[in-house]
Amino acid sequence: MSNQYVFNQYYIDLIKRLKKSSKLIKDEDKDNANYELAKTITKSIKNNYVTLDKSSDEYIVYVNKLPEEVWKTYIEVEEDKIGEWFEMDEVKDVELYQSITISNIRTIIKDDYLCHHFISVFYLFKNELNEEQVKKYVSILQESFKEELYDGIENEQHKTLLLRLNELKKKNIKTKSGVNMAGMEDTMLGKLAKEILEDVDVDKLQQSMGDKGDLLQAIGDPDSGFSDLISNVSRKMATKISSGELKQENLLQDAMKFASTMPGLFGGNPGNPGNKGNNQQKDMMNMMNMMNNMMNNKEGMGAFNDMMGGNKGKKAGSKAAFNKNAYKKAMTANKLKAKLAKRREDIQEVSDE
Repeated sequence: MSNQYVFNQYYIDLIKRLKKSSKLIKDEDKDNANYELAKTITKSIKNNYVTLDKSSDEYIVYVNKLPEEVWKTYIEVEEDKIGEWFEMDEVKDVELYQSITISNIRTIIKDDYLCHHFISVFYLFKNELNEEQVKKYVSILQESFKEELYDGIENEQHKTLLLRLNELKKKNIKTKSGVNMAGMEDTMLGKLAKEILEDVDVDKLQQSMGDKGDLLQAIGDPDSGFSDLISNVSRKMATKISSGELKQENLLQDAMKFASTMPGLFGGNPGNPGNKGNNQQKDMMNMMNMMNNMMNNKEGMGAFNDMMGGNKGKKAGSKAAFNKNAYKKAMTANKLKAKLAKRREDIQEVSDE
């Protein structure tokens, strides 16, 4: 794998993102403040990038001809002022693509971290790198939280850039998660979540999701990060339930308190009946009710054991595979029970009248 090959992959990916984002703006509304810019970018892509060749050296040659001041300022800018870099006089009007400036890209993409990710990659891979360096840098981009990966990087500028990108990634994840743990630290659920998260391998979870983001497939893979996470959760819960440390009524109270602090956690506005978030919250409630049933009877705990793949025929120390079919059956059964209970309530209300 050469530095040019990696560079082209990212360079072409960004132009495709610009094309897609511009189209969305154009289709949205002519009153959009960026409508004319979106038209200009679309026209430039049509004129200059009709065909995209991943094996061509034209893109890396073009970027290497950009003013050196662009890269000098990017390396030297302090992390707390990195957002200002896009609008520096030496930078904002520089065309990263033909007729498309760096400030244009930021305006259309609307994601500073994503822009920094691409800019950093362009800087790194526009240079001649040996095969070992290419592999190392690609590994860091994919698994940036592993600190040992940064050991042995001889180029200090490259190391500085990669470490800064890693910090930006952490901040971006924290910002976009929208999870506010204020007031939850001393609850049973908060303590359990903190204890579990300390053992979570974020990079392994990201890899398990793959390019398609198939959560069920990832959960069903016994070697995935999700399988490890589920096994860890079930093991900790089973231990705490058997010891009496974890009580279902307290856990559900904590869960409701947690949900009330983040009404938009599952998407959309829960107050909007037509919103998708409503269905997601209903599913969450079904899952909580299912947990309640499981923790209160042997049949339920048996279903939980089935979901975790059971223990039949397993060797000691082997991983438990999450049983998707058992999970779906349990969810379906719980929904039917909820419907039946609701129907009984309705009948009781009519008879009372």
